[in-house]
Amino acid sequence: MKSLKNDLHVLTVITPTIGRDILDRQIQSIDTQTVASQIFHLIMWDEKRIEGAKDPESYNGPNRYSMVLPWGLGRYKGAPGSSLRAVALMAANTTWVTFADDDVVWKPNHAETMLRAANGYHWVSCLREIYAPGSGTRFQEQGRGERLGIDRFESVGDDPNRSVPYEMIDNNCMLFNRILGVHAAHLYRLIEGPGDDRHFYAYMKQHAGPLVRTNRATIEHTCPEHLVEFFRQNCSKE
Repeated sequence: MKSLKNDLHVLTVITPTIGRDILDRQIQSIDTQTVASQIFHLIMWDEKRIEGAKDPESYNGPNRYSMVLPWGLGRYKGAPGSSLRAVALMAANTTWVTFADDDVVWKPNHAETMLRAANGYHWVSCLREIYAPGSGTRFQEQGRGERLGIDRFESVGDDPNRSVPYEMIDNNCMLFNRILGVHAAHLYRLIEGPGDDRHFYAYMKQHAGPLVRTNRATIEHTCPEHLVEFFRQNCSKE
């Protein structure tokens, strides 16, 4: 098997997936980054797949590799993707690491903006634009629906201006030093349900030093159907 080590890569992107067709849209956005040659993409699979999903190996290339966990080692109780993130954090070998779920699209300068901001720090966050799922011919090309606004509440951590009482930064909105990710990987195997990003954020806040924020919405995230009204009510419209 070809070695995954390449000294040209500085950022590993971790994507848990069940093989939805929106994965191809996400991959295209990563491949067209202004610093695409510096990015290595780990696509993480378990036994949960949608019908008609592509063969994981079909995604392999010089800058991308599919890692498939053996059957039965996927989700832990009600925590989808938990073991996939934990294993990927241990496997990553670049200086920087970030998460990108398969329903996320990066704007062309996202990776470069995050890496520049991270210089001299151990973690950095961005904002995200939230979209409803696409339906009908109007949204078929984009693969998404109505723009709901910018998330300034679940992507901002302890920002005192957040509109929710809790602190968190969505997994997709953080870039962090690999060593910290390795030390935090066990958290993803302890959690039995949704909310792993809150635990990861709490760990980073305690151990990673000052958080630097880009304050720019450089990713586009299509939310699940059942959260459309939640984001519609809470997102900023600007």
